[in-house]
Amino acid sequence: MKKVSIIYGSTTGNTERVAEMIKDNMAECDVTVANVCNVKDDMITSADLVLFGSSTWGYGEIQDDFLGFYESMNSGLLSGKEVAVFGCGDNDGFPDVFCEAVNLITEKASECGAKVIGEGLKVDGDVDDNIAAIEAFAKSLA
Repeated sequence: MKKVSIIYGSTTGNTERVAEMIKDNMAECDVTVANVCNVKDDMITSADLVLFGSSTWGYGEIQDDFLGFYESMNSGLLSGKEVAVFGCGDNDGFPDVFCEAVNLITEKASECGAKVIGEGLKVDGDVDDNIAAIEAFAKSLA
């Protein structure tokens, strides 16, 4: 059984909700979901696949809780690890930096030697308006 760790940073609860929805759609996997504030290295090193989730704030900034983890990401932790990224954003209010956190985390994971799989999931606005995309993303990784 594929072991998956979903690690997220969420301010309003939307990214946390997406993380849980992804888990619910990966029933054939052994999935652990954790707030980035509670992450231990073994949650990454022991997983076959790691999903990182962060909302985008301000003008293209990574969510506050996730930022410290992002800055500490390194090749010792991520080299050779399969990684996928998701996040929430506001395309209407910030179209030129929509879900920039997804782009930044994807780039950093790649720089650390991770094998980024799939295209990052970018959830626009209300999570309920994106259920089909979230389910498809999860099932593509299972």
